[in-house]
Amino acid sequence: MTTLPVIYGYARVSKADDDSKNLETQLHILAEHGIRDHLVFTDVASGRSLLRPGWQALMELLQPGDTVVVAFLDRFSRNFEEGVRIQAELTRQDIGIVAIRENIDTREGSAAAKFFRRSMLAQGAYQVDSASERIKLGLERARAEGRRVGRPPALSGEQLEQCRRMAEEGAGLRQIARVFGCSPATVKKALDMEGTV
Repeated sequence: MTTLPVIYGYARVSKADDDSKNLETQLHILAEHGIRDHLVFTDVASGRSLLRPGWQALMELLQPGDTVVVAFLDRFSRNFEEGVRIQAELTRQDIGIVAIRENIDTREGSAAAKFFRRSMLAQGAYQVDSASERIKLGLERARAEGRRVGRPPALSGEQLEQCRRMAEEGAGLRQIARVFGCSPATVKKALDMEGTV
């Protein structure tokens, strides 16, 4: 008996996810694309491991000809290499992959090479965007908490003299850096320029 192909949805969030990619958002996007609720598997877990209950349950059901739909490509995995391996394995098993945001649909008969180029570029672009967004959020949080952000100011002549004295007395770079609120690298660079270290 031949079974008809099934279109499943998968959604995942981790504690670190921001509001723009929360579970409700993904479920809404999947529903808008016609994925029925009872065919959507979810996880609240890191993408670093494939030992996620929802993912494991989905993998047990998949048959050749089926399709897995995600709202965002990075929902498969947070690790780029692992994500490519997952995509390769699903493609090898004749399981279609649809990533809605990235407009990737392997069911359209696109060549495997084209798919992997598109998915690698999309996932790489996501990682760059994601890292940039995390840095931006971190800087905003630090500013809101009243912490100084950005490149540390250069040490003044008086501070440099004090650095030299501290170094001569045996203080380490980290200890000196804490005194001046800068990085050990800034202290080392300042002392190196003066020929102290």
